[in-house]
Amino acid sequence: MSAILSSPQIVALLQRLPLFAGVDDDHLCTLADACRIDRVGPNGIVFRQGDACDRIWIVYEGRVKIVRRDESGRETILEIIQPGEVFGGGVIFLPEQPAEAQAVAEADVVSFAHRDYVQFLLEHPLVALKVIRQMGARLHAAIEMNALAGERVDRRLAHILLKLATRCGRPDPEGVVITVSLSRQDLADMSGTTLETAIRIVSRFRAEGLLKTRRGGYLVILDTQRLMQLAQG
Repeated sequence: MSAILSSPQIVALLQRLPLFAGVDDDHLCTLADACRIDRVGPNGIVFRQGDACDRIWIVYEGRVKIVRRDESGRETILEIIQPGEVFGGGVIFLPEQPAEAQAVAEADVVSFAHRDYVQFLLEHPLVALKVIRQMGARLHAAIEMNALAGERVDRRLAHILLKLATRCGRPDPEGVVITVSLSRQDLADMSGTTLETAIRIVSRFRAEGLLKTRRGGYLVILDTQRLMQLAQG
């Protein structure tokens, strides 16, 4: 369901996004007239795998996970998109979305039609450069995970936990808390393993003093150095 916001509210929203830092208000007003704001409930679908690539999205508040399903229906979480980041970038290159976008919890997302987005990037090369850097970072992360595909699951999971700590972690008296609530199934989907294996490895990490779980599905990395050594093999 689209959130109802006035044009000045949308401009104020865009001003808060790092992606549009330095863009003057007149251009933001033009962009605001072309954008749509949607509020998506927990686990709500922003777009499905195979949908036409006709819009581009930016997370305003909340987080969105990108999920790909293989032919057997097995899910793999490819990425968790943070506030201010672009997703659905395949609109520039692909006719169909290669994965599904799902709200982790309630999320507000800004979206633009393909033609408006491309025109804006042509007029604002610095914004285009930021988008390219975000996509490049995601591609690099995907290459790293692909390289780990043949490694032990505990190494893959350690790598994922460190990545999450970098992208959505905050300092905590006990270590680093990952600010996204994650179920054991989420961890299994991100590391390409079964639920039972993910449960067993998380239990082992807890027993070894690497990890702690908190109510609500939040994880605390207690020993970043040892987890990094495990991730590096």
